[in-house]
Amino acid sequence: MLQKSLLWIIILGFVLLAIPITVEACPACKELDEPIAEGFNWSVLFMMAMPFTVFGVVGGTVFYHFKRANPNKDV
Repeated sequence: MLQKSLLWIIILGFVLLAIPITVEACPACKELDEPIAEGFNWSVLFMMAMPFTVFGVVGGTVFYHFKRANPNKDV
């Protein structure tokens, strides 16, 4: 009984995978030359760069102040 139901589930899964489905992706994928797509691209790049920028500035400031407080020691 379990093997028969498992077989039907597998067959149903393959049938569902075979049915073509129309999927709409993000607007940037649909219309590449539109200004909205360019805006999405820039916003993604900005969001990806911000953590590196923030941590870089904070780390550089800490390093600068640490180096300034102990000028004779190697860091």
